[in-house]
Amino acid sequence: MSLFSELRRRNVFRAATAYVVSAWLVVQVVETLFPIFGLSAEATRLVVILLAIGFVPAVAGAWVLQLTPDGLKVDPGSGQSAPGASRMLDRVIIVALVLGICYFAIDKFVLAPERAAEREAEVAEEAADAARKGFYGDRSIAVLPFDNMSSDPEQVHFADGIAEEVLNLLARIRELRVISRSSAFAMRGRNLDVPEIAEILDVGHVLEGSVRKDGNRVRVTAQLIEARTDTHLWSKTYTETLDDVFRIQDEIAADVTKNLKINLLQPLPRSRHIDPEVKALTEQAELLAQTRPDDVGEKLYSLVTRALEIDPDYVPALKAMSYAEYFRAQAGTISAEEAKQSYERLIKRILELEPDSAFVDYAQAFDLETAGRLEEAAGMYLKALSKDMTDSEQVRLAGGFARRIGKFEASKTLLEHAVAIDPLCFQCLYQLSRAYMVSGDYERAAQARERYLALGSGGQFQYGLLLLLQGKPMAALDYVSTLPGESGGRMQALRVMAWHSLGEREKAEAEFARIVASDGPEDPLMVAQVAAWMSDADVAFEWLHKARPEQVAIRLFQPVYASLHDDPRWDALRESVGRSAARLDAIEFDPVMPD
Repeated sequence: MSLFSELRRRNVFRAATAYVVSAWLVVQVVETLFPIFGLSAEATRLVVILLAIGFVPAVAGAWVLQLTPDGLKVDPGSGQSAPGASRMLDRVIIVALVLGICYFAIDKFVLAPERAAEREAEVAEEAADAARKGFYGDRSIAVLPFDNMSSDPEQVHFADGIAEEVLNLLARIRELRVISRSSAFAMRGRNLDVPEIAEILDVGHVLEGSVRKDGNRVRVTAQLIEARTDTHLWSKTYTETLDDVFRIQDEIAADVTKNLKINLLQPLPRSRHIDPEVKALTEQAELLAQTRPDDVGEKLYSLVTRALEIDPDYVPALKAMSYAEYFRAQAGTISAEEAKQSYERLIKRILELEPDSAFVDYAQAFDLETAGRLEEAAGMYLKALSKDMTDSEQVRLAGGFARRIGKFEASKTLLEHAVAIDPLCFQCLYQLSRAYMVSGDYERAAQARERYLALGSGGQFQYGLLLLLQGKPMAALDYVSTLPGESGGRMQALRVMAWHSLGEREKAEAEFARIVASDGPEDPLMVAQVAAWMSDADVAFEWLHKARPEQVAIRLFQPVYASLHDDPRWDALRESVGRSAARLDAIEFDPVMPD
C-alpha cells in the first residue's frame, strides 16, 4: 500500500483538516474575547503558538491511533479503518466549518461595525488630542492651591490668592496651556498623587507650593513637577515682606517659564497690586457663581459688595457683580429692568477700566445674539476670541453660539478647547455633549455625558434622548426609571418616545394625549419634540408655533426634529425665527485656534 493510501486509511488528512479548521475558529474567538477581559496581545500570541505546536501531535496521533466504538486504539497497521471513524471526523470538520461561517457572519455584520465605530471615535479623539497638543506639546500645567502653613487657618484665602495670581500670570502666556482655577483648585483635599492629578486634568506638569505668613513676612515655597515621571524639575523658596508679595508671584511665573523652556513671543506679564482681602472676597464670589448653591444671587451680591467697597475699580469684582445681578433677577429679588440697568453700568465701567476687555466683547456678543443680530454677534464673538481664549466660561458661550447657528465643527472645536483648559467644568462638558449630539456623533456625546455626570446632576432629558437616538429605547426606559422624580413631564415624554420606538403605539398615544393636556401649555417645545419623534408633523408644527420664537431658534438643531426637515413648513418655520438656511450659511464663523 502506498504512503498516500495509508495516510487516507488512517484518516490523517481528515484529522489535520479538522485540527486546522478548529484551531482557526479558536484563534478568532480568542482575538475577540481576550481584549474584553483585559488580556494582552501576548496572551493571544501564546494561544497561537500552542495551537501551532499542537498540530504535530495531532497528526502523529491520527497516524498511531484509531477511533473505534471502544475509544482510541493503537492502529494495528493493516486492514480498514474502524467503522464510523471517518464519519466522526467528517462531522467534526462540518461542525467546525459551520461554526466558522456563523462566526464570520457575526463578526462581519455585528462586531465589525461596532469595532469600526469605536475605532472611528478613538481616531477622532486622538486627532483632537493631537491637534490640541500639536501647538502646546508638553507645555501644559496645573497650578494647585498652595498649602497654608500659617498658624491662622483664615490665611488659606491669602495662600489661594498667591496661587491664583501665579495661575493668572501663566494663563496670559500664549505658548502655555494652563488649567483653569475651578478645575485645578478642585483637587484640594482629594488625597491624590501628582500623576493621578495630572491624568485627571490632562497636563504634563504640576505646580504646587506652600505659604507661611508671619506678621509682615511672607515665605513661599514652590515646586514644579513633571507629571509623567513624578520628577521635581525645580524648587525654590522666596522670602519677602508683605509689600513685596507681588514680586514673589512674578518671580515664580518667570522661573516656571524658564524651567519649561518656553520661548516667549511677548514680554512676561506682571502682577497687579491688589488688596488681599478684595482678592479673597472676589475669589469666593467666583467659586460661588460656579457651584450655584441656593440663594446664590444674594450671597454673591454680599461678597462682591464688600470687595467693591474696598476697591471700586477691581475689574474681576465688577464682573462677578454682573453675575450676581443676573442671578438676583432670576430669583425675583430685583426686576429684570433693574438688572439690565445695573448690568449696563457695570459693562460701561469695565470698558472704561479695560478698554480692550475681552469680557465686554463676550458680553456684547451675547446681547447681540439675544437681540437676533446674529451676523454682528458672530463678529463680536470672533473679536473676543482673538483677544482671550483662556476663560473657559467665555469660550463655552462662543461654542454654544456656534452650535445655535449650525456651525457644528466650530462649536465642537471651541468646546473641546474649553474642556481642555477646564476639564472639570460641568457646563463645558454638557455643552460639548450637545454639540456632538446635534452633529450626529452620538458615541462621543455619550462619552462627554459620562464625564459631566461624574461632576453633578442635570442633563437627564438630553441623555434619555441620546439613548433613543442611538436606537436604545429599552435603555432609555430603564434610565428614566432610575431618576428621582421620574414621573415628571419631560421624563414621561421620554417614556412616550421610547414606547413609540418599541411599537407600543396605543400606549404611547394615550399617554401623549395626557401630556398635551397637562404639560403642553407650560412646555410647548416638549410636546413638539415628542410629536416630531412620533412623525406627527401636523401636531409638531402646531406646538412649535405655540412656543416662543427665541426658544425655538436656540433648539432648532435638535436631532429629534429630523422627521420634519423634508416638510415645506420646516423652511417656513426657520424663516419665521430668523434661522433660515440662507442666512446661517452666509454667516462666517471660523475662530482661529492656537496652531
